[in-house]
Amino acid sequence: METKSIVSGIEAALADQLALAGGDPVVVAAGEALVAALRPALRRAMMDVAEQAALEIDAQLPDHQVEVVLRDGDPTMVVRTETSAVSFTTEDLDARLTLRLPPQLKSELEQAARSVGDSINGYVIRSLVGKASTGKAGRRVSGTFET
Repeated sequence: METKSIVSGIEAALADQLALAGGDPVVVAAGEALVAALRPALRRAMMDVAEQAALEIDAQLPDHQVEVVLRDGDPTMVVRTETSAVSFTTEDLDARLTLRLPPQLKSELEQAARSVGDSINGYVIRSLVGKASTGKAGRRVSGTFET
């Protein structure tokens, strides 16, 4: 979130209002003092808005963690995929499900499982656990997130 341009825009709007005062030095000095006093409050308000937005996004993305970090003094939202804490052994697996997949999807799943050092069965189970437990599978989110 680029806060400098937002603060500059508010300062410019206040300067325009001060210009309407007709150049009275007392009013101009008071206005400039007000602008200087508002800068920290505006930055804090923008941080609060970013934190509220992160909480809203986090609540809608159950398999992600959303947090606000400062980068170059500006609040930035960071979205991370939570790793599932599901642990199981082959003895735990007594339920069976037959799933028919297109060959391309099967290939992609095998490749994804290999890339994280897991079996395709383990990879699919870990991927499904978060979706099944939240009941929010298939939610669509639009917007821009930094990952």
